[in-house]
Amino acid sequence: MVRIRAAIDDLVPYDGGPGFEEFAHRFGARGIAMLAGNEYPTPPFPEVLDAIAGAATGINRYPDEGTARLREALAETLGITPDCVWPGAGSSENLTTTARALGGQGTSIVYPWPSFAMYPINAVYADAESIMVPLDEAHRVDLGALYGAIRDDTTLVIVCNPNNPTGSYVTRAEIHEFADRVPESVLVLVDEAYGEFVAAEEESSIVPLAVERPNVVVARTFSKIYGLAGLRVGYMVGQAPTLRSLRKAQSPFVVGSLAEVAATTALRFPERVRERFELNRRGVEYLEGALSDRGIRYVPTQANFIWLRLGAGTPGIVQELLEMGTLIRKGTEEWTRVSIGTESENRRFVEDLDLVLRRRRS
Repeated sequence: MVRIRAAIDDLVPYDGGPGFEEFAHRFGARGIAMLAGNEYPTPPFPEVLDAIAGAATGINRYPDEGTARLREALAETLGITPDCVWPGAGSSENLTTTARALGGQGTSIVYPWPSFAMYPINAVYADAESIMVPLDEAHRVDLGALYGAIRDDTTLVIVCNPNNPTGSYVTRAEIHEFADRVPESVLVLVDEAYGEFVAAEEESSIVPLAVERPNVVVARTFSKIYGLAGLRVGYMVGQAPTLRSLRKAQSPFVVGSLAEVAATTALRFPERVRERFELNRRGVEYLEGALSDRGIRYVPTQANFIWLRLGAGTPGIVQELLEMGTLIRKGTEEWTRVSIGTESENRRFVEDLDLVLRRRRS
């Protein structure tokens, strides 16, 4: 018998749910509402698809390990220097690599909970102790409690903002104040995977703080508003020496050549990103209004998903919706998460939810 490390052998892997093709094939003509993965519901920009097609003939060669074109494009977009950008295979890969770089026996990682399901998994990968900090009563990241949980052996503290799965948000000023208190030996990682969807503040990102301080980094992704989830490309921003040290734990060639050209091209169209932001807000307003009309409790969101309370039996409701072709994210015994989809997907979710709840009441 091969001897697997005990912590890995006992690990419950990340559950990404069924893939699009598998799910669509199952339901055929009736169609599906794919509202579990927080992807953007429409394809990439046409110019991005053209760029991918044009670059496809070169995939017999290894990609640029230094991702120079993408780092330069991001640097120009963000107003920073290229050495302050570190691309990865989705921001989740940057998170995993960071945890491995900072972990080891005798270390701990502090993060909010519930939050992104990869945080506890990354702690296992890193051979570090998990310190889960409950959200506050408003389902927001409790920065005071997060700070209070930091120990002498803590090397990494994560702030997911907006928080996944709750969609709640803490302001940039609150994160600045939090970072001021954290010891310089602890890395503050602000996970802004959903940062482009924030409507609460015009300037919400912590990127400027990350390039000022050696112990603050920001993780972002092209998997959400840019519609490139299937290509796996994201990035981290921080001071160059910090990123150089963290990157030593990263495997080579994690960003494929098609992913790099797609992301680099997508950055050329900020006006279309704004259109997608506005379309998402309309979807948020529709679903929040529908939930309010039905007396269903939810957390007001700053992301492209909503955390809602369906009460006891929620897992069964989620399963019934799945069997009707409407896929939303598993949550807790009383709460679940629905992504913002197209107009038709959003209506489908509301209609199917009404059917399920009526059946359960009869």
